[in-house]
Amino acid sequence: MSYFPTKKICFLFLLFFLILPYGLRASSLEQSIQQIQATYEKATDVSSEFTQKIQVQSIGREIEKAGKTFFKKPGKFKVSYDGEEGRDYISNGKKLWVYDKGDTQVNVYGVSAKTIPEEALSFLGGLGNLRAQFRVSAVTQEEQARLNVKDDLDWLLLIPKNEQSKLDELILGFDKKSHLVSEAFLKNESGNTSHYFFKNVKTNSGIAEEVFEFKSVKGVKEIKH
Repeated sequence: MSYFPTKKICFLFLLFFLILPYGLRASSLEQSIQQIQATYEKATDVSSEFTQKIQVQSIGREIEKAGKTFFKKPGKFKVSYDGEEGRDYISNGKKLWVYDKGDTQVNVYGVSAKTIPEEALSFLGGLGNLRAQFRVSAVTQEEQARLNVKDDLDWLLLIPKNEQSKLDELILGFDKKSHLVSEAFLKNESGNTSHYFFKNVKTNSGIAEEVFEFKSVKGVKEIKH
């Protein structure tokens, strides 16, 4: 069976490169956005553990998953879901491997806007101008109450400017002491909402290049797309 890369996974790329060293009061929003890029430029790699809770409207229930992420400039990443039936997304910046653990094939794609949304490609390529891809604003107290989120985080709302985007909105919560992403809400065009929790976020830890290459497994065939 052939799998097309999951759009929700692609936006994990954005989450780990948005590192805010400042609060998100309306009066300081522009300064905060400028500092995102300035801080990102100092990070050569980012890694984290995460838990993902997905509210699936079609079946009316919540699904929970967990995993690890690794990102490295320029454009390299690995997102690995835990468990025997977990899935790995691995890219060296040119190829994207999608592998279901235990399967007899791995799907291989070229990295482009067809496989990874342009919003994510912008960040993978060096963050770029945040306002070029998104309409950015602080999250209101009313919206925070609706989401039932912690008030000890700083929250930022990103709305894609691209009308064809698979992402409706991205809401990010930043730890006020470490200034790293702690929580995120992602709503896509299907109406499903993913709630992410991050821990053990590390930057500039010197992640090895081999992490971003798919390791050949005996009996597993590459299916190129």
